[in-house]
Amino acid sequence: VAEGRRVIGNIERVANLFLTKTVYATLLSFIIGLVGWAFIFLPRHLTLISALTIGIPAFFLALAPNKARYRPGFVKRVLRFAVPAGIVAALAAFAAGALSRVYSWISLSESRTAAVIVIAIIGLWVLGVLARPFNLWKALLVTAMAAGFLLALLVPFVRDFLALDLPSWSVFAQTLGIAAVAVVLIEIAWRFTGWRDRKSVV
Repeated sequence: VAEGRRVIGNIERVANLFLTKTVYATLLSFIIGLVGWAFIFLPRHLTLISALTIGIPAFFLALAPNKARYRPGFVKRVLRFAVPAGIVAALAAFAAGALSRVYSWISLSESRTAAVIVIAIIGLWVLGVLARPFNLWKALLVTAMAAGFLLALLVPFVRDFLALDLPSWSVFAQTLGIAAVAVVLIEIAWRFTGWRDRKSVV
């Protein structure tokens, strides 16, 4: 019984991570296809984002202790979490990727890097929401993933390999502003659309 509760509870938590990415990736593909732009992420960008915000965390979250009893409504709870989070992430990433279209002095590589930063911040925040309530190992997991992303941005040869082009301070400030708005929207949704109920599950 204890093992069954752990498996079911952790599947729900991990499903939220993967479905959030599915929603924002699908929505971004649709929007960018409509406007006819080059895609705002390179494959290596998506590899970095997926590894640090989904792949590695999901491995640990899937094996974590979980004593919560099963409650009906798995699909409803997952959709209630992942769909709003995915929509917010897609719109925020698109806004960051559109900077090169708004300002002629911003290169495509800079706007792509801005979009990577935005989606990474949102992905890490979603991971933090799913990891609540925090304990030591969950805090270390989220911190390690954030540190890994910072290293990818700051270590020159890693940054070059991942085709990241750090934007100017003004663009970086706008990037952080977009990410901050997205984080606030996710928190509002979590608090006022029923996401808080997940505490009894995870």
